[in-house]
Amino acid sequence: MFIVETGTGATDANAFWDVASVDAYHSIRGNAAWVGDNALKEAAIVRATAFLSVSYQWQGYKLKGRPQALAWPRYGAVDRENWAIGPNEIPIEIKYATAEVALRELIAPGSMSPDFVASEQVKREKVGDLETEYLNANTSADGARPVLLIVRDLIGNLLRTGAGNALVGQAYRN
Repeated sequence: MFIVETGTGATDANAFWDVASVDAYHSIRGNAAWVGDNALKEAAIVRATAFLSVSYQWQGYKLKGRPQALAWPRYGAVDRENWAIGPNEIPIEIKYATAEVALRELIAPGSMSPDFVASEQVKREKVGDLETEYLNANTSADGARPVLLIVRDLIGNLLRTGAGNALVGQAYRN
């Protein structure tokens, strides 16, 4: 069942944004790949929401603590201009990030959380006279995930200082 979080800290929510809103987001941006029936779109949104909920360490604390299904809503979080985010609010940055991740998940289900087997990573490969060594090969599960710069840019300011996904890093404002 597709259940959109409304800001109550529900124990059964599994989506940060509804299909109609994600449709509008992609339509205005000309993302023609966001097509398909609503069941496929809902599944992509659920996977995107799960990815965002568990892959980052967010500012503040869950509104309803551990029983809350998703990472948002939260209290004690601020936006990039240091404005408080309401404790019953799902920030627009989270909704936009959900739409971006959902697009990738619709195109390639499971792409944001690929299987990773460290022993299968290639450091050197030789075929006949051709030999290739891959620098910066994935050495961790986090390294196997794609880096979506647009998502990093959208949510970076909502991450806990000194924490979060190693792929995101931190940005500072002068």
